[in-house]
Amino acid sequence: MMTLANKITIVRIALIPVFIVTLLQGIHPVPAIIFSLTIVTDALDGFVARWKKQKTQLGSFLDPLADKLLMLSSFITLVYLKIIPLWIFVVILSRDLIIVLGWMLIYFLTNSKEITPRFLGKLTTIIQMLTILFLLFKLPAQLMQALTTSMVIITAISCVDYLIAGSKKLGKQN
Repeated sequence: MMTLANKITIVRIALIPVFIVTLLQGIHPVPAIIFSLTIVTDALDGFVARWKKQKTQLGSFLDPLADKLLMLSSFITLVYLKIIPLWIFVVILSRDLIIVLGWMLIYFLTNSKEITPRFLGKLTTIIQMLTILFLLFKLPAQLMQALTTSMVIITAISCVDYLIAGSKKLGKQN
């Protein structure tokens, strides 16, 4: 069902290539403005879905997909532009792969399709978005170093949190 919330999510997905192209072309501050719009639409689609009681299975799939597409394409581009080092992207990608592989393992072993977002997972997404946004606004190097380091630490802790939650879920099934 194509609800208003789902349409907002589709707009967020459609903004990703525009963001990437403007970032690659160095059309400042346009990438920062577009990225800010993606953050607003991320908050807005969830608010609209709850407010209008329009939570759908499609929305439950599209919203995290939009987040992952935005984050991964942003970090790949930032590595390509040498704004962040490759190892930071590897940490972020590794966490996401571990979560997806863990979910697949749980699905195959328990037949459970339920994906429950974790608080630390949501916090990680927020911190990653803010880090990208602040990188786009070219804040002072020391501040960016502190924020980037915090983002990597929270990303790693979130990965451990998902591993523990997944292990508990598997333990309950056995």
